Amino acid sequence: MVASLADPIIARIFGGVVINCNDTFGPASYDVHGLRFVFVPSAHDTATYALDVESRDTESPPFLVQHFESTNMPFFELWTRLEVIAKLLGYPVLELVKESRRLNLHDEDISIRRVDTPTHWIAVGRL
Repeated sequence: MVASLADPIIARIFGGVVINCNDTFGPASYDVHGLRFVFVPSAHDTATYALDVESRDTESPPFLVQHFESTNMPFFELWTRLEVIAKLLGYPVLELVKESRRLNLHDEDISIRRVDTPTHWIAVGRL
């Protein structure tokens, strides 16, 4: 489905757009406030995509933060990346966290791009 001209475009990425919309098909993610974000690929794109969005005013959960203390990334920057990987692989994200010692965040088959805004952490992945 193609994004409507009325849909507010948050970002352009992978030849498609991330929009804030309640009725457009595509990989979607809700923020903590219930806002729905959708990635709409270009019309002829056949790749598999995933999207994850987190509001910047969301508190980082301490029980998860402890798993990533050794990284230099802000928690939700890493978390949105993990969520996208989990969605693309069809694997529960908390299982990825438990197996973090084996986790390869630089999978050659998965391309992840960030389109963060002042209000949201946003990751889009392509497989």
